[in-house]
Amino acid sequence: MTTTDTKRHAIPGRGDQIDYFTATGSDGETIRTRDYYMRRNLALVFSHGPDCAACRDLLRGLARQYAAARAEDGQVIAVVAGEPAAAEALRHDLDLPFPVVADADLAVHARFGLVEDGAPLAAIFVTDRYGTIYDASVADATHQMMAPEEVPGWLEFVACEC
Repeated sequence: MTTTDTKRHAIPGRGDQIDYFTATGSDGETIRTRDYYMRRNLALVFSHGPDCAACRDLLRGLARQYAAARAEDGQVIAVVAGEPAAAEALRHDLDLPFPVVADADLAVHARFGLVEDGAPLAAIFVTDRYGTIYDASVADATHQMMAPEEVPGWLEFVACEC
């Protein structure tokens, strides 16, 4: 991760602009959300970590929905709280077709306000190609949040709006 800002930010909501970031993917490649600016609508998916069963189910479901998301000019990017090796093992184990960011120091989570008492929060942000958030879904204590099946529908809605 090239950014070391771990200061707590407010969780962004509908109508806010995302905080663009550059980070290292689980495969060692550089992922820049700014590269998708004016090109793709985004679904940014933040997980608790590679060992969270609910997050694994969420990512598995998003993998099944990935073709539908791409059909709506969408791109899914997962941000996994964990070391690169663990994030890459997760990507491989679940056969995830989308980029996975390894957020070992929680810097990306913190930029989105998704660190509470030192622990990462899970969330999904759906944005248009200009980085404006159309939906922000943060997991509650029981891990309730946007279902994977809803992501393509949100990306379709965003594509119609732009």
